[in-house]
Amino acid sequence: MASEREGVSYKRTCVFAVFFLLAIVACSPCAVGQDVARFDLFGGYSYQRLDTTVLGFADYANQNGWNVNATGNLNHTWGLTGDISGHYGSQIDAYNFLAGPQYSFRSDKWRAFAHVLVGKADDHLKIVTPTRNEFTSVGLTIAGGGGFDWNVTRRFTFRVVQADYLHTHTFGVTENNVRVSTGLVIHLGTTGKGRKP
Repeated sequence: MASEREGVSYKRTCVFAVFFLLAIVACSPCAVGQDVARFDLFGGYSYQRLDTTVLGFADYANQNGWNVNATGNLNHTWGLTGDISGHYGSQIDAYNFLAGPQYSFRSDKWRAFAHVLVGKADDHLKIVTPTRNEFTSVGLTIAGGGGFDWNVTRRFTFRVVQADYLHTHTFGVTENNVRVSTGLVIHLGTTGKGRKP
């Protein structure tokens, strides 16, 4: 019965992601003749509120860690993003490996973006037993979110915030996690019109 509910939940999440992407395509403006980096590389601090209540813990786990991602910009608005993060706690460590499309709305001073990412979660539960010190589970993760970047120079951007909701399935249960990151973006190469950064 529980597996049926989880299957329905995954289907609803996938349907939502598809409609979200279609809505973005329908509303996307025409690209303007502005310089766009070929690749954006981000790295920085990340906080995650991990839903450990479904694993039998009394409360959510507040985890500190890191988040890095790389976006290949196809044009002024669309890109493909690969995202990796690691978050650590006293009893559980959580890693996410994600990829998916990203939509950006740009001005001369800032950029706002939204993405839908799919991939794998790798959770490590640190419980000592007579035979083991750690239990590991790998499962599906679907993430949706976005962020806001402020241009510092043509080469560097400050990522003010990146916030993501992660729907994760590990250890046979579904977790609803929130991740917030901040850090530095480095721009490499150029696509479209204009000078190279």
